[in-house]
Amino acid sequence: MSDLVNNYVAYKRSLGYKIKIEAATLERFALYADSEHAGKSLSSSLVLAWIKTFESASDWYCARLYETVHTFSRYACLVDEGSTLLPKGRGKCHGKNNPYIYEDNEIEAMMSALSKIYSPDGLRAKSASTMCGLMRSCGLRPSECTHLTISNYDASKGVIDIIATKFNRSRRVPLSDSAARVIETHLSSIPASCADLPMFPRNGGRPFDVRALEYAWQITRDVLLPEGENTWSRRPPRPYDVRHTFVTKTLEGWLAAGKDINAMMPYLSAYLGHQKIADTYWYLSATEGLLKIASNLFEEYAGGGCHD
Repeated sequence: MSDLVNNYVAYKRSLGYKIKIEAATLERFALYADSEHAGKSLSSSLVLAWIKTFESASDWYCARLYETVHTFSRYACLVDEGSTLLPKGRGKCHGKNNPYIYEDNEIEAMMSALSKIYSPDGLRAKSASTMCGLMRSCGLRPSECTHLTISNYDASKGVIDIIATKFNRSRRVPLSDSAARVIETHLSSIPASCADLPMFPRNGGRPFDVRALEYAWQITRDVLLPEGENTWSRRPPRPYDVRHTFVTKTLEGWLAAGKDINAMMPYLSAYLGHQKIADTYWYLSATEGLLKIASNLFEEYAGGGCHD
């Protein structure tokens, strides 16, 4: 089973997919199959037996495990005569989690809180705070921020080059004048002369990673709790929610300015690094601001505007 999984992972990556989590899950499945059911081909009974070993796992997690192997089975049954195509699972493992849409004052509060986290040489705090502002300004993925190096920023043009990100795509992201000034101020505070050093280092100059950024968020996000509350009654804010916020607030601004959304969406999609416009619509949330604008536009339409 390990050989089959390795060949599948290599095939997917040759197409541009990174599949880190999927690959790790399939490797765990292959290890179980080879140690507990050596020589057996892929089947529903084998997959279900493996999933039963996760005794304390949630139904959602078990459904996700099954879905991962189900996708792999499409490949396996084509190259291995003994393997079978798994039936589609009934568990619910997909769907949009309710993102936290930050108001601008909340971004400012997060940046302030992040700038005060424990940081012996100051780099961890400065980097975390600046990444928060950059994600809000440009809609970058957290992983794109943490992978940036100093050489990715072109000060003469005010752009950041995002290299080999999701689906191995690269893009050039123009910055607003204010965002460029913040980046330049941040870079001037980094004691480094090598262009290949991380743009957002943490203590000792080590590069940030997504888990480190998520932890920084975890210890600061309570500054956003409503007054009088000390626990979250919903999913707590995450770094990735800033990307959702960027898309939603961008559309709010365009609608308020009377822009043609259908004409503007391809630009937003390209700016975010998406292959399809549908991927960009995934980031939209029905905020009070968007619903109010939509309601006003429909009222104008229904009240006697052009109905063509």
